[in-house]
Amino acid sequence: MKKLYKIIGGKMSKTAVLIYDSFCNFEISVALEILALNNREIVVFAKDTEVVTSEEGLKILPDKDIYDIDIGEFDSLLLPGAADIEAAVEDEEIIEFIKKFNGKIIGAISIAPILLVKAGMLNGKAFMAGVNKEDLLEEGFLEAELVKMKDWNECIENSIEDGYILEDKIITSVSYNFIKFGLQFAKMLGIEISPKSFGI
Repeated sequence: MKKLYKIIGGKMSKTAVLIYDSFCNFEISVALEILALNNREIVVFAKDTEVVTSEEGLKILPDKDIYDIDIGEFDSLLLPGAADIEAAVEDEEIIEFIKKFNGKIIGAISIAPILLVKAGMLNGKAFMAGVNKEDLLEEGFLEAELVKMKDWNECIENSIEDGYILEDKIITSVSYNFIKFGLQFAKMLGIEISPKSFGI
C-alpha cells in the first residue's frame, strides 16, 4: 500500500501531552496517531503520576508529573479539552508548566485554549475555543483577554473552513474539527500526511 505520509525536516524533538481529569481523548487522537506513525516520541504529563480518567472512561497512567521536565527536550505541547477543566485552569502549578512552552509549538483544542488564556499566552492573539465568552466573563476572565476569541456559538454559526486558527506557533480549534486540528498540528512539526488517510 502506498505511504500517504512523510517526514519533512531533520531531527525530531519530543512532544509533551498534558492530561487532566476528564480530558477528552478523541480530540487529540488524530494528532497522536500521526505522531505515532512517524515515530515521534511523546511524553504524557499530569499533575502527579496517578491514573487519570478521560471523559470516555479510559484510565491513563502518565509518564511523568509536571515537575519532572527538561524543557529543552521538547519543541511542542498538546492540550486536549475536558468535560470539566476548571480545576486545571485554577491550578497555578499546571499553568506554570504550560508557560514553560512559551515560544514553542502548542496545540490546544476545545476548552483547552482557556489554559493558554490563563497563562497569558494568547494576549493579542486570535483563537477559538469550545466555550462561550459570556460564561468566561462570569468566571472572572477579562474582556481584554477574550477580545479576539471565536467562541462556541460563533464557531457553530460561522464556521471556519480550515477548522482551526493558527497564530504564531499556537493552533486552536474546537472538538468537531479534531481531524483538521491533528493534521495541522503535525504539519507544524514538519510531518505531512494526506488528509485522505483520515477521510477528508
